[in-house]
Amino acid sequence: MVEKETPTYRKLQAQMTSDRIVAAARSLMSERGWAASTISAIAQEAGVSTPTIYAVFGNKRGLLAGMREVMQRDSEIPELMAAAGREPDPAVRLRLWALLIRQQMQTSYDVIAIHREAARSDSEVAVAYRLVLDSRAETFRTFIRGIGQRLPKEIDEQTAVDLLWAFSNEELWRELTEERGWSPDRFEAWLGATLIAQILIQPATSGRRARSSPPSA
Repeated sequence: MVEKETPTYRKLQAQMTSDRIVAAARSLMSERGWAASTISAIAQEAGVSTPTIYAVFGNKRGLLAGMREVMQRDSEIPELMAAAGREPDPAVRLRLWALLIRQQMQTSYDVIAIHREAARSDSEVAVAYRLVLDSRAETFRTFIRGIGQRLPKEIDEQTAVDLLWAFSNEELWRELTEERGWSPDRFEAWLGATLIAQILIQPATSGRRARSSPPSA
């Protein structure tokens, strides 16, 4: 059995500094936007020197990578994904996916939005963002393959992946929770029910596919 290495004080201090810089970058970029958030402004917000940020992250693109790492660490997405992947019941699996999306959006919507904005104005970020999206698409495809036996005849694998992609979009979360005032609980319940209704074979109900109604707030 391999024992986990106990972090040294220096490593812990370095991690705290890195986290503080990432938090400052997220805050400023959410407020001011990607272009207007300079390294010097982020350094001031984080209470560190500008050379420290360059030493830790290299540049603003490195900060984006740091944000993604923190997002993965704090959102518990890998654990939720593993739990969904182990679930044999397709309906429960899709409800777990809804929980996963809710968790991701509640903890990381700002990072997703910042990355998308940065990709519009920085060609190198755009390339990296495309790789992130391609990886996300493969994750979606793997997830759908786990419920392939329950797909209706009229929905092939690619269509199911596309539907999962569309309903998992961060702007759908923003529109319903921020613009329309839905609670996270309501969003999660609606998303789970909608994915089941749209992607899985439904029990016959008077010759029609059952439709779900959005739960109340």
